[in-house]
Amino acid sequence: MKILFVSLFLPQQKAYHAGGRYVNELVRRLSQRHEIHLATRLEEGEEPLLSELAPYCAGIHPFSYPRLPKRGVLASLRLAANYLAFSIFANRLIQRGDYDLVQVEWVETAVMIRRGAAPMVLDAHDVITKPARRSYLRSRGFARLAQLVRWQLVRFLEVAIMGRFDRIFTMSEFDRGYLLDLAPGLKVTTVPIPAGMDLSTATYPRVPGRLLFLASYKYRPTNVEAALWFHTEVLPLVRREVPEAEFVIAGFGPPPQLVELAERDPQTRVTGFVDDTDELYKSASVFVAPILTGGGIIVKVLDALAAGTPVVTTSFGNEGIGAIAGRDLLVADTAREFAAAVVTLLRDRPYAEQVAASGSAFVAGHFSIAAVLERIESSYRELAAAATDVPAAPPPR
Repeated sequence: MKILFVSLFLPQQKAYHAGGRYVNELVRRLSQRHEIHLATRLEEGEEPLLSELAPYCAGIHPFSYPRLPKRGVLASLRLAANYLAFSIFANRLIQRGDYDLVQVEWVETAVMIRRGAAPMVLDAHDVITKPARRSYLRSRGFARLAQLVRWQLVRFLEVAIMGRFDRIFTMSEFDRGYLLDLAPGLKVTTVPIPAGMDLSTATYPRVPGRLLFLASYKYRPTNVEAALWFHTEVLPLVRREVPEAEFVIAGFGPPPQLVELAERDPQTRVTGFVDDTDELYKSASVFVAPILTGGGIIVKVLDALAAGTPVVTTSFGNEGIGAIAGRDLLVADTAREFAAAVVTLLRDRPYAEQVAASGSAFVAGHFSIAAVLERIESSYRELAAAATDVPAAPPPR
């Protein structure tokens, strides 16, 4: 098949976020059996990275955009405008191109994309309505009205976008059910992201007392909120029992409020982007994922489980994964419960090793790359068969 992938972020093996690494993996593996074309946003300075994708793509259509070094309202508006411009750019390619199938990555990418002649798949990395609703539920006072309006607008937009696609890929059964509640007529298939894409077979000694939270922060305010909540509300409770506990905040684009934590607390480290996360995951004694407003499957939790590191997360952090709490990982939703779970894993190493082994086995059985690719290609075959049975409608003018 001749397939056009449309990606909001440049697919890279060393991308700053799991989604970019996942799309890179799909492009490389599917190119062994299909003719892959790629339309992607390209941040200023990333041009040399296209050579990594060239062997796997019959055609690459880059859409460049400048770096946005400063945070704030103006930067957010410029980013939103760039998303829209890329969506229009991708829509032109879809309408003019002769593709057997189009796969669009991320809901936000498809705002301006219209149905084309070829079957169209939307790979919804996140259900964007879900965190919008949760932000509304957590808000108080005058902010609650604004969050209500935002939630309803996001809900309307997401349903409208998904209605243009022949198939929606979502990353968990939880999210599949959530989408079908929003719009029962959608054709939704669960395609979980594979675990442990960046891990090797190497082993590393555990660092006693080391707690790790790894995420992308630059355009992910929910991850910043999670790290701050853990450091402020949970870590002091942990240190009452384990004074030597060290907190490592790793990942791309930490804002000043995270960097300042390390300046005030010598037992907190903020690393920034880490090129090789293998040792980072495997040397931690506990991986913490204090997800407060989750929107999809939490890939960092999967990777930690795959690395054999015991995990403590919230109900939101586990909802898309479906691991058994108390067996494969620990789940806690208040600061006291979270701290108690972390302390238990730090103090009781045999129990921590038991949880880690169970979690590793869980992801190996449910989130392998082979299983993911089979689900994807099965959907492609169904869409191709349906396209040959029913005459394709002409693309909209």
